[in-house]
Amino acid sequence: MKKFKIILILLLAVSVIIVGYIYSLTFQPEGRIDWGQALFLKMVGNNDKQIGLLKKMTVKQRSHFTDAVPINTEGLNIDTLKITNDSLTIFIFKPKNLPKNSPVIVYFHGGAFVLPWTNVSVTYATLLAHTFNAIVVGVDYRVAPDHPFPTPNNDCYTTLLWTIKNIRKWEGNPNQIIVAGESAGATLAALVAIKAKKEHLTNIKYQLLDCPVSYIPYKTDAYIKFKNRYFLEETEMLFGVESYLPNMTDYTNPLAMPYHEKNLSNLAPAFVVTCEFDPLRDTGRDYAKKLSEAKVSTVHKEMKGMLHCMPGPFNERDRTELYSEIAKEINHKNKN
Repeated sequence: MKKFKIILILLLAVSVIIVGYIYSLTFQPEGRIDWGQALFLKMVGNNDKQIGLLKKMTVKQRSHFTDAVPINTEGLNIDTLKITNDSLTIFIFKPKNLPKNSPVIVYFHGGAFVLPWTNVSVTYATLLAHTFNAIVVGVDYRVAPDHPFPTPNNDCYTTLLWTIKNIRKWEGNPNQIIVAGESAGATLAALVAIKAKKEHLTNIKYQLLDCPVSYIPYKTDAYIKFKNRYFLEETEMLFGVESYLPNMTDYTNPLAMPYHEKNLSNLAPAFVVTCEFDPLRDTGRDYAKKLSEAKVSTVHKEMKGMLHCMPGPFNERDRTELYSEIAKEINHKNKN
């Protein structure tokens, strides 16, 4: 009995030490961060070395950059198709037993404009399919620096047009489309919505923009505060922007960065997500504000204490709850 008490006390002491250590990590120079994000930051450390390796990789090698991220596609039928002569690849995720005429999400993955489709992309596609009970068309658009602007943008818009024309074969509704993306993918989703409006297409009913970069962020307060030590670091952002937009005159091109579009009126309603400790935070805030000023129905939610796109395994519940909230908002909007 005495040994049991000693072991119990030791376990309790160790638990208190661990909890205290994690709690101490939440205190950052710029404020208080979520405990799961703080622990993730401690695990990944500085990513300069990884970015150096990324720059030397081929596109195929970059597609395996996040292979350590586990995926679970249970409950989904997945088709892989090449839809153009230059091998633009898409993935169709369809929940089993989905009713006919279901909504469709055209999903543009993140990755600083330089990562192709990865395991992280699969996790977002499956989350969208299950949470929204929708068909997801995931786009493996061509990426920079091999394919800078406007090639990724053209691939994304080509996929929208293909979806409108063909998704009935998968029993999806081409007139109930949501464009969605995180990070660079959110930027591309916003640009696709703008172009579709200009082409007088009315198929897009909603935009899900998770941590978009709507303009080059270098002078913002968030970029200056969080460009180092907070997961998405300056080396990665510079590599992404310079790869996507090798011509600096395109930094303010509305076809490349949606904030610079002068007329945002009559776009589909939008849900814009920003994260408090994200160097891109202010570009998302400003784009949400500009959408609202253009009379676009816009919900802006900032995730307190979170890093860019809430990375890591400790905040999966937060991510799932956020997307469930967005799904409820979209359903409410569609009923009205």
